[in-house]
Amino acid sequence: MFLIFALITLLGALSLAFHRNLVVAGLCLVLTFFGVAGLFLLLANPVAAALQVIVYSGAIVVLLLFVIMMLNSHQEEAAQGPHRLQRGGAVLVAVVLGGGALKLVLGSPLLRKLNAAAGPLPEAMNLERLGQSLFQEHLLAFEIVGLLLLAVMVGAVALVKRDL
Repeated sequence: MFLIFALITLLGALSLAFHRNLVVAGLCLVLTFFGVAGLFLLLANPVAAALQVIVYSGAIVVLLLFVIMMLNSHQEEAAQGPHRLQRGGAVLVAVVLGGGALKLVLGSPLLRKLNAAAGPLPEAMNLERLGQSLFQEHLLAFEIVGLLLLAVMVGAVALVKRDL
């Protein structure tokens, strides 16, 4: 399962980096966030997984896509002719390197030792432990982030509403 979620995360991040269309890149960011949420589930942390999906995939990406569509200042570049030899060579190199890396990882003695020595899963994170951690151990950081988000929101409103 780890390899599946790791591949989802990596493919989403790589496609995000190489897409020219900003809206499609934002949707690839959603795919990356879902992969990270799956990794959180494997770490026995369903609270972080749910927050990853709700906060990042829901709110942040919607905000990014809204800003991209509102500005709409990007210009599409003219399409170039296909470079079949270059694309074929790149696909061949990627397949060879990916296959070699997969063979090395799956045949690794360290991976076999880790699988054999895998102990019990860590204790699952719940909302009570998360709240205690936020409001006892990290209260100052939590308050600073809240003030920073307030300042960003006021700045965004001031930029959009110039006639205030």
